[in-house]
Amino acid sequence: MPLICLFGPDGSGKSTLAKALVYFLKRQELRVMISWMRGTHTLASILARLLSKFRTFQGPCNPYYHICIPSSLKALWIWIEFYSMLPILFLRFILPRTLGYLVVAERGLIDFLVWITMTTRQPRVLTSIIGQFTAALARKTSTNIYIRADLKTLQKRRQTSSETPSLSIQLKIYDAIAKAYKIPTVDASNTSIAESIKQILEQVLLRQSREKGV
Repeated sequence: MPLICLFGPDGSGKSTLAKALVYFLKRQELRVMISWMRGTHTLASILARLLSKFRTFQGPCNPYYHICIPSSLKALWIWIEFYSMLPILFLRFILPRTLGYLVVAERGLIDFLVWITMTTRQPRVLTSIIGQFTAALARKTSTNIYIRADLKTLQKRRQTSSETPSLSIQLKIYDAIAKAYKIPTVDASNTSIAESIKQILEQVLLRQSREKGV
């Protein structure tokens, strides 16, 4: 069964659209489940909690664990993040597909890349071995659709979020990735949920047609 991954910055509307899409697909009597991933999972999460207790690591880089990884440890930390993501990828994405579910992701591998880029302050992540492998895996295994909204809309929707100050940077990174890999975009700034779902389904059907050689 296919994997549909909606990715984009905080406040773009991914969660709302993912839930609406799942509702629509279930009404078609399909076996559907919703999944997500971002970063600092499993081992990385445990280590982040531990590191947050030490002054050396305390900082705003990771808004959930309130840590900043020192420059000398960033390369190691990126690998830790990568390996910590793999169990989530298997349990929430690969296994359900194997069991016959159509998986709708409101965040996925591309969001993971943006997360470690943002939290390590390392733009080179995107062109690194991990970055290129993860992006290739995302494009190979799923129909990726960039859910975008303009900066003013994002800021309005995320006024009380700890990540609001980073929204402009998030948007630039997501825009760059979508452009580099020619990923279809749905602008949810002023588009109705119904119209956005229609655009998403059109992209899913287009990919399926290409894979079948139609």
